[in-house]
Amino acid sequence: MDDFTSGSSSFVRASAPASVGGGREENYAHSLGMQAYVWGFPWIYNAQLRWLWTTPDGRKVSQQSGKPDLYAPVNSFHHNTQLASPTNSKSGGSPNCDTLYSTAWLDVTHDPIVISVPAVTDRFYCIEMVCMDADNFAYVGTTSTGTEPGNYLIAGPGWSGTVPDGVLDILPRSRTVSIFLLGRTGVNDTTQQDLDKAIAIQAQYRLTPLSLWPNTPPPTPSHVLVPDGFDYNNTAGAWRTMNAAMTQNPPGLPPGIAQGQLLKLFSTVGIGPGQDVERQSEATRAGLQRAAQDGLTMLKSMAKGHGKLVNGWTCPPLDLGRAGQSSDFITRAALQSLAGICANDPAEAVYLNAFTDNRGDQLNGRDHYRIMFGAGHFPPCDATRHGFWSITMYGSDYNLVANSAHYTINGYYPDYQDRDAAGGMTILMQSGDPGQLPTGTYWLRSPATDTFYLILRMYVPGPEVSVTQTWAPPKIVRLP
Repeated sequence: MDDFTSGSSSFVRASAPASVGGGREENYAHSLGMQAYVWGFPWIYNAQLRWLWTTPDGRKVSQQSGKPDLYAPVNSFHHNTQLASPTNSKSGGSPNCDTLYSTAWLDVTHDPIVISVPAVTDRFYCIEMVCMDADNFAYVGTTSTGTEPGNYLIAGPGWSGTVPDGVLDILPRSRTVSIFLLGRTGVNDTTQQDLDKAIAIQAQYRLTPLSLWPNTPPPTPSHVLVPDGFDYNNTAGAWRTMNAAMTQNPPGLPPGIAQGQLLKLFSTVGIGPGQDVERQSEATRAGLQRAAQDGLTMLKSMAKGHGKLVNGWTCPPLDLGRAGQSSDFITRAALQSLAGICANDPAEAVYLNAFTDNRGDQLNGRDHYRIMFGAGHFPPCDATRHGFWSITMYGSDYNLVANSAHYTINGYYPDYQDRDAAGGMTILMQSGDPGQLPTGTYWLRSPATDTFYLILRMYVPGPEVSVTQTWAPPKIVRLP
């Protein structure tokens, strides 16, 4: 959910794998299917995640296949009460070590949901609200709604009912009736006492169907669309899952951008709401199956990072989080969905990643590196709203470096407030223990025999990061 990569603004600007075989009809379906797969991938991925995370059968599959067990019935929260570490987080995804996650899937087909939050005055928090298409539509949290307690209405497209006293109807409407919530609750230091405070805040996040307000019912087992396969890497049922999920959650409903022409185009090969690929010719089905395979290969390639490069760090496109609303469907599919399920709006958080050093070589555990923040040139974050920054190291498996106690540096923590005589900070990266370090110098332990990468996270970043992208992160210098 926090794995960040960056992309350019386009529909598709990557060369598709070379087409192999097939006649004109099959090749046409393959060509159009590549575009449709990019456009519709979030419906495949989210249908699978929703089933895995909200149903007892999905939970069993998650446990058996080693996927994260985030089970909670529809319209209820799952709270992770541990910060990610090398010992408890081994499923990839570049987990952040700064906040506790809370996740929920909502269904507002027949009834809006009221989300209730407590006063949160001593730390950063946000609850991101995401449509089935992987684009955000609203937030509750420090930046968006402030620090006071509140009850906020979450409603689907076109809903216009009566809202009772005590419930604020200020959030934009969702574009789909299925909604994913991703909450992040900041942890301010390494003590158990502060972790307990964050957990207590999580426990006060509440979801209530409007018709039952203010009484919250106990969670009940969910019945959701069963996808045709639970792993996006198996593309055999991709089109059937996409069509079924789009039938429940059609693209292009207001207040989203109109997509009528795309819907009409893709329906010519049996893709979209109410469509059935099984009614297509054998040649068309063959072309679509190749398109699903090649489309996924392309998305994986695009998710590696291909945006604005500054001193070796990849900066995100400014439409990240709502890229589909800019018709930037490749960013939506590859970066928001595949790489992280969803992505924060830049005003909430911006993630920069780095895979190479100042010479352009892959970061690896054989070499030693240095990052230096000069006085007055730390990542700009709004401290008045509890904004902060962190740098975290990951191995090639997208996990925190195994057996390391030095895998992240959090600029908010008291442990990392010392500065050198000039007011700056130095971060060393090497596999071996550097021993006693000078004041203002800290160590990230790299894997001894593996490559690695870094993510610089900035929560509530300044406009020079979230708007103008004029702040330049320091170089990662390879030492002699």
